[in-house]
Amino acid sequence: MLSNLLVTKQKVVLIIDELNRERIALRFIDSLLHEQGQEAGTIKTLPIGNLRHVSSYQALLNECGNNNNNNNNNNQSGEAADFKSVPATVMGASTKAEYNVILPTLADLLCYQTPAYIFSFINRLRRSEHVRRVFLWASPQHLQHHHAQYILAGCEYLAELILRLETETLMSLISRKPGGGVSNKRYACQVTKTEFHVTPLDGQAAVGSPKQPSPEAEQTAEPASSTFKIELDEDEVVARNALTLPYERTSEPAEGNIIYTPDADDDFDDEDPDEDLCI
Repeated sequence: MLSNLLVTKQKVVLIIDELNRERIALRFIDSLLHEQGQEAGTIKTLPIGNLRHVSSYQALLNECGNNNNNNNNNNQSGEAADFKSVPATVMGASTKAEYNVILPTLADLLCYQTPAYIFSFINRLRRSEHVRRVFLWASPQHLQHHHAQYILAGCEYLAELILRLETETLMSLISRKPGGGVSNKRYACQVTKTEFHVTPLDGQAAVGSPKQPSPEAEQTAEPASSTFKIELDEDEVVARNALTLPYERTSEPAEGNIIYTPDADDDFDDEDPDEDLCI
């Protein structure tokens, strides 16, 4: 199911719709969240009729924070009533709810707010500890702005998960992981009455199906062809063993002999060794 790919740990999810299906954006994202067990109370939306007022955006942030504060107060009140049977370590504990925020489409946001404010608001949602996920739907052909291309690129920069609906049967998914890794995968999609079924391309396993080992993986991997040869055949091993390296050579012991060739002017007179000095 597609919800297995979109409802993940990534916080900001951007859906780029090349098919111009903005009218089903809210219902589509809401169904994905319910497929993954997200309750209706954890889903927050921003009313389209109040997009002109900046206070509406701030009210959404406050609503998420206030609901968490109310839950914490209720938990602390219940713990105080049963303090005799509850350990001290548990009395200080509080549960923090996390909300899934579905924003209006990017085209609707640009009709009422500047790109700078939209980016700032998305960033505030991303940094909020009370927000678990943020969903934004964008149809490039519906962006009535002279810098639409750069605005969409800015949204892609803020997003951690980017789903691009390319055709009726093809889509791509870019996922950025906290460690810095990025994956870009393509899927074949098929829409039925009950689910949005996706099948990975490039020989990957289908979403939700167990990974089957390929027959090639079970066989022993053969070395790739290369001009550099590592293995030696039998003749080469014999030649290598018979080769004597320079540092392994030893010379046989022999008597030291001095070979001298006499010169014509040499005078070997033992009676007067200093005769040649003309004294």
